[in-house]
Amino acid sequence: MNRKNKAGFTLVELMVVAIIVAILAAVAIPLMSGNTKRAMATEAQAGCGTIKTALQVYKAELGGFPSATFTCDNPPTKLTIKPGDLDGKYFKSDGYEVVSTISNWTITATGYTNAADGKEVILKSDNSDFSGSLFD
Repeated sequence: MNRKNKAGFTLVELMVVAIIVAILAAVAIPLMSGNTKRAMATEAQAGCGTIKTALQVYKAELGGFPSATFTCDNPPTKLTIKPGDLDGKYFKSDGYEVVSTISNWTITATGYTNAADGKEVILKSDNSDFSGSLFD
């Protein structure tokens, strides 16, 4: 047998590569699932922060928060949020519910995709920390 014209890979070489790929996948998959949860939490926090800023502008201009319960696809007039502004991969404008009185508010973001379905992020005016099922 002439070894000078050897072409391709041996079965052993292919098996070694397959084992290396399997080990890398076993390490990477758990890391990626944690990134998805962080991405959901970050999107909800950004949306809640946008609403918080809009509520603070409303209070600065009109002397108090709006006395209403609303979703961000149908915000009160003079609130600087428009329908669709908060649509993202895991949370949509109608998933952000705001319960507001003249002196305080609570924002609840509820996910709509399979990955985020039922997961919530809550931000209250009397507490600067986020809470909810994404942080459990």
